[in-house]
Amino acid sequence: MEKNTENRYLVVYRNKNNVTKTYEIGKPDLSESFGNQEEGRGNTGFRAYCFGREAYRSFRHEGIIALTRV
Repeated sequence: MEKNTENRYLVVYRNKNNVTKTYEIGKPDLSESFGNQEEGRGNTGFRAYCFGREAYRSFRHEGIIALTRV
C-alpha cells in the first residue's frame, strides 16, 4: 500500500466513543475500503496513512464529519 504523501487531507472524525479529533492523512484509497460481516455491509470505511501515527489506520464512513484537501 502506497502512503500517498503528496496529497494530504485533513479528516475530522468522531469515533465510537463520540470523541471528535482531526487527523492528517494521505489521499484515501477507496480500493482499500473494508466491510463488516457482522453488520452485513460490504463497504463501511477505508484505510489511509495517518501522519500523526506514522502508520495506516481505518476510518469508518459514519464517523467522518469532514474531509478536506490540505
